[in-house]
Amino acid sequence: MKRTTIMAEEELLYKIERIARNSGQPKAKVIREALAEYVVRFEEENPPENPLLSIVGIAGTDAPPTDVSDGKDEEMLREGSHLLYGWSARESEATHRNGRNSI
Repeated sequence: MKRTTIMAEEELLYKIERIARNSGQPKAKVIREALAEYVVRFEEENPPENPLLSIVGIAGTDAPPTDVSDGKDEEMLREGSHLLYGWSARESEATHRNGRNSI
């Protein structure tokens, strides 16, 4: 966790103190929870534009659903990995042949 300082209106701070007192929680925890809820809501309303996220099915409503029920996902993983060199098999094998250790 990292410390930060914010400026807020007195009325908002008063309400935060009241919530903290009524819930028996520290003000800092109330503020952290409120920030976390805000970030979740913001990210839901503004999904990331990273095209890689659509691969794992979390890019947003426009992304087509990924059906892995046919078992082809396991086949794709096997094709893209190497038992000795790991995930990037082609690159690792080329690096190994050239005498450079990729690990």
